Amino acid sequence: MLNYRKASLLEGAALSAVAALNVLGLVGVWTCIPVLVPYLALLAWGSASVCSNFYIKVHCHGNRSGQSLSLTFDDGPHPQNTPAILEILRQQGVQATFFLTGSRAECHPELVRQIAGEGHLIGGHSYSHHFFFGLFSRRRMSRELSRTEECIRAIIGRKINLFRPPYGVTNPPLSRAVSRHNYAVIGWSLRSRDTVTGNKEKLLQRLKKKL
Repeated sequence: MLNYRKASLLEGAALSAVAALNVLGLVGVWTCIPVLVPYLALLAWGSASVCSNFYIKVHCHGNRSGQSLSLTFDDGPHPQNTPAILEILRQQGVQATFFLTGSRAECHPELVRQIAGEGHLIGGHSYSHHFFFGLFSRRRMSRELSRTEECIRAIIGRKINLFRPPYGVTNPPLSRAVSRHNYAVIGWSLRSRDTVTGNKEKLLQRLKKKL
């Protein structure tokens, strides 16, 4: 499978070849453009496609041999939505995974304890969920991951080992930050896109037709 390291090695070799040919006067400098453009497109695709495994290993589904699925919820805990979700899960006898932001966990520690106390898994989802999180440096990303981990551990008394990238964006700085924390990175195979529309019927149909 093509990944960032392999692609970069191939790109380096291709550019070196173009440079050598340019020195020999066989091609112009402009020849590097058709070599660079596909590489840049590949980098963008790998960053935006959470399940591409281009920059980092991401788990996007479990065992598909049976009729089962994993439910995950992001961006909480939310003072209205999280209790409502927990109530439905409790009524149905279902466990899920909640990927929490550190800033909201700090504001609603009682909900974090409730999530853990009712048997659900908890993972990190950065501290700020900043719109430009994907452009942060490795150090800044690592600080966000550490702050979230410390906050959740202070509330529930144990370390988290799951992480979901905000917006599903991955890149080399995140790969290094995640590696430092030894997290399993979790993606998804199907999402509701509830941030795009609030129409619950459309959201439900979008999910059901792809199950």
